[in-house]
Amino acid sequence: MPQPVARHPALELVNTFSGWDGAHASDYLVSFDHLAVLAGEVGLLPEHDVARLRRAASRQPEVAEAALERARTVRAVVRSAVLDPADAEAVGELAVAAQSAAPTVELVPGHPARWLVGGITAEHLDRPADAFAWAAADLLTRPEVSGVRSCPGLGCGWVFLDTSGRRRWCSMRWCGNRAKVRAHAERQKSAARPR
Repeated sequence: MPQPVARHPALELVNTFSGWDGAHASDYLVSFDHLAVLAGEVGLLPEHDVARLRRAASRQPEVAEAALERARTVRAVVRSAVLDPADAEAVGELAVAAQSAAPTVELVPGHPARWLVGGITAEHLDRPADAFAWAAADLLTRPEVSGVRSCPGLGCGWVFLDTSGRRRWCSMRWCGNRAKVRAHAERQKSAARPR
């Protein structure tokens, strides 16, 4: 799975795909296991539920594949909605996805408190997608959504929460450095051209 750079769990789902600009596409969500583990790692599902979901998915591969496809659809909807909260179509699709989670969501105390999507049974392989949809819908209702940015790196398009107002790249180590290297090479090439 990619390194977490988004600063929000729902945005980490979006970042399981790179190449949103159509260049060098790569999908990290290659199996239901990847989806379930990610939901656990970002704190949207408890680890014991992740393990139960993975076992259920191994017994129901067709259901697991359908749940994975739904998560990929949710991922694209989340990206559209957080980058343009005024996009009525994307927000409407996200609302529908989040509503399927609503009956099972619990507010868990802590510092900070957090939402957990419960109701994990063998028949509920959509729970990871539901959890990401719920987290994204919650983000859309907060002022922080105005700080969601998309990385301009070639073949990237990952999203992140820019709390400083100065962040441009998903990561300076990846896209930022590549852009600097390209710009440096272009300057060198320009300087070497005869006048």
